[in-house]
This record gives sequence, C-alpha cells and structure tokens, in this order.
Amino acid sequence: MSGGMTPSLLGYQVALTIVLLLVGINLIANLRMLGRAAPHGTGPSAVWLASVLIPARNEARNIRRCLESILAQDYPLLEVLVLDDGSTDATAEIVADIARHDPRLRLVHGQPLPQGWMGKNYACHQLARLARGDWLLFTDADTDHRPSTLSWAIEAAQQNGADLVSMIPRTITHSLGEELVLPIIPFGLLGCFPLALGERLHLPSLAMALGPFMLFRREAYHRVGGHSVLRAAIAEDVMLAREVRRSRGRVVLLDGAEQVDVHFYRGFRESWHGLAKSAFAALNYRLFASLLMVIFYGFLFLWPLALFVDGLSQGKMGETTSRLALFQLFLNSGLWYAVAVRFRLPRRTAFLYPLTIVLTILIMLDSIRQAVFSGIGWKGRVYHMHDGSLRH
Repeated sequence: MSGGMTPSLLGYQVALTIVLLLVGINLIANLRMLGRAAPHGTGPSAVWLASVLIPARNEARNIRRCLESILAQDYPLLEVLVLDDGSTDATAEIVADIARHDPRLRLVHGQPLPQGWMGKNYACHQLARLARGDWLLFTDADTDHRPSTLSWAIEAAQQNGADLVSMIPRTITHSLGEELVLPIIPFGLLGCFPLALGERLHLPSLAMALGPFMLFRREAYHRVGGHSVLRAAIAEDVMLAREVRRSRGRVVLLDGAEQVDVHFYRGFRESWHGLAKSAFAALNYRLFASLLMVIFYGFLFLWPLALFVDGLSQGKMGETTSRLALFQLFLNSGLWYAVAVRFRLPRRTAFLYPLTIVLTILIMLDSIRQAVFSGIGWKGRVYHMHDGSLRH
C-alpha cells in the first residue's frame, strides 16, 4: 500500500468503525425494545375466541407437528382453520385425520387462485372470511408452538394495546447450508433495521412483522383491508405491519425464541430459493435500495476481512488500518454472537458470518434476476409482474 493511500484508507476505516458501533447501538436498542414489550406472564386479562389460521400447500412434512402444538395450547377459546391450497401431497389427509379427533380443527379446501393474487395471500384472505374469532392468528405450517404461546401473545397485545403482535421465532436448522444462510433473518432485522427508532417515531416504513406468527385484533385486520389490499405482495407480513401502523394502529414485535420454532426450509437449495423469493420484494422491488443494501453489507462485513487478510499476508499487522480491521472483525463476531445466543442459533454461525454475507448478496442479486427476467417460483407456481400486475 502506497503512503499516499494510507490517510484515505485510514479515513474509511475510522468511518467503518463508527458505523459498526452504531450497528451495535441499534442492536442493543432493538433487543431492549423486544424486552420491554414482553408480557408479565400473568395471562390474558380477558378471554375471547381466537382463530388460528394456517395456509398450507404441500406441507405434509410439517403440518402434523404444527397442528399438534396448536391444539395443545392452554388458551381456552380456540378454533383452528387449515386451508389446503391445492396440495399434491398428503397435507389434506393429515389434517382431516387430526380433525376427526378434535372438533376445534376444521379443514378448508381452497378455491382456485385468481390472477393478481399470491397464493399465500389468497389462502389467508379465505381463512379470514371464515374465522369467527376476535383474535386472528396467522401462522405457518412449518411452525412449532409452546403450549402457552397464544396466551402469552394475547397478554402482550393487551398489555401493550397492540393491534398486531408478531414474533421473531427461533430458526431451526437441519444442515450446514441452512446455518450459513438463515442467520441473516434475525441479524438483518435487529442489527441493520432501526426497529426501536421506528416504534418511537411511529414511522410506517420502519414497521416489521414476520409471517410465521402474526396475531391481529379482528377489527384492526379488517380496518386496513386485510390481505385483499396486498394481493400481489410477496413480503405480505412486512406490508401488513406497515398498513396497521399507517392506520395509527400499534405494532408490537416480540422475542419469540422461547415461544415458536420455525423450520423455514430444508437444505441449502431450498433456503436459497426461499430467501430469493422474497429478498427483492421486501425492499419493494426498488433496485437502487437493493443494490445499496448489497454495497452496505459488503462494506460493513467483508471489507474488514479483506484488509485483515491483506495485512496478514504482507506482514503489515502493525499498521493502524490492519489493527482497526482486526478490531472490526472482533466487533462483527461479537454482534453476530449476541444474536446467535439470544435466538438460540448454532454459536459457530457467529464466526461464519462472512460466508453468510456473501451468500446473502448473491441471493439478493438472484432475487432481482428472478423478478426481472424469469419470474418468481415457489411451491409449484411461478409469478410474473406484467404491466404492474401479478400473473401466474
């Protein structure tokens, strides 16, 4: 490295260190926000019928575990509706078998998917029209709930005056490939997204919810138009949270690591496709914002590693820039480790984060490619944006 470049590089390193410290402060603020919203554990102050609504398409490997956990809830007033969205596996048969032994469970056969709708959104729309509860819990078939989860969430909603309660669940991984890809979900949310600031300023653009667990007050869900106003949205969970906050409703996000497990995907390939399906959509198909995210992640998490390797290979570890790079690596690992511990992820993911970031960048680029050129494929359907409308 030439002497003329050193001051400029040092300036970049100082700026990066400041940004990383801000990420750490943001992470602490977000974790404190999750803690403040947690219920006291005394149970709901009032009990009203809760409808648990589960859209399911080819979920034979997950649906029994999910339903057994839902039907074991300690909440006393419960109905469970599962919509079979044209499954070609044994999903419907498994649900029907369980329903024969528990009258609280009902199997619904979904209608054909109209043009302009995402499959999950239309399934949830149909379920909401059939639900009788004052509370509407939309949850995914790949989740596993503790017996007290619904009571805990309703207590949190009552305690916080919330119209929508969502949770960051514990992500269950089954392979190294999933361990490399999936930690970006909790870390990206808590480290790089100013959730606490958004809550304090009541900014709709900074509202967040996650599809595996979305508990609405019935009135609030219908006030914003439900899933029908977001027919084509792939990231419908985020969009619904923003609609609730835009209507001056209260959105509360909880630490659900001790309440809900989610088996998002199985294997590296399915994880890649699952995240690529929604990565570009989560940023509202904004190309500039997506590319800015790619650059930001690269600068924040990969640049220190590149400088450290360069300093180590050239025997320049005594230089200030190399020492700062080493400090940044330790700081990054500490941030990722904190998230791994809080959400019960494998601890080694904290030290494999550079691979996670490389894969996240590639997934985002693939998500852009799919949306622009080949269409977004998921669960046997391919969606295309055509003249501003969704086609399948």
